[in-house]
Amino acid sequence: MSRALHSPWQWHVPRIDLSHTHWLTDSGSLTQKLKNHCQHFSVQRINQLSSPLSLSETIPMQLPRGRSVLQRQVLLICNGVPAVFAHTVTPIERVGRDWPFFNQLGNRALGVALFSNPLIRRDSFEYTRLCSQDDLYQMAQRALNGHGFDIALPSHLWARRCVFTHTRHANSRMMVTEVMLPSVYALQPTP
Repeated sequence: MSRALHSPWQWHVPRIDLSHTHWLTDSGSLTQKLKNHCQHFSVQRINQLSSPLSLSETIPMQLPRGRSVLQRQVLLICNGVPAVFAHTVTPIERVGRDWPFFNQLGNRALGVALFSNPLIRRDSFEYTRLCSQDDLYQMAQRALNGHGFDIALPSHLWARRCVFTHTRHANSRMMVTEVMLPSVYALQPTP
C-alpha cells in the first residue's frame, strides 16, 4: 500500500464545473441542503473514537500533531446512496464542556446541532482536491467498502473543511471536513 498523503488546503474556491461549485461553497447547513435535494436522507455513523490528530489538521485546530482527539466519521446518504463522507475532530477534553451533544448524536446529523445554536460560529471554508493516496480519500473509500457500498470513486474528490467555535468557551474548536462523493453532483432540488 502506498504511503498516505495530505493534499494542500486553500482558501480560494477551486475551479470546478460551475454546476458543482454550490456544493462546496454554500454557506448554509450541508445537511439541510442534502435534505432539500432528496426524498430520503439518513446518516450512517462509521465510527466515533479517540485517534491522533493528523498533520493537515494541526494548524486549523491549533493543536500539536499526534494529539489525541475525538474523531467522528459518517456517511450522509441521499435516497440510499452515499453523497458525502464527513470527518469531524475535536479535543477529547473539550467535548463535555463545549460540545455536550456530540456523544449523543449516534446516526443523527451533526449539522442540526451546530446550526441550531446561535452561540456557535463557523470560520471560513478551506478547499482541497483529494487524490487516491490522500488519507481522507482512503478513509472515505474504507467507509464505503466497510458498510456495503460498492462505489468506485473517481481519481479525485473535492472536499471542504471549516472550524466551528463556541463563543462562550475560550479555545473551543471542532473541525468538520466534508468530502463530496460522486452522487452528490447528480442531486436535484426536490419539489
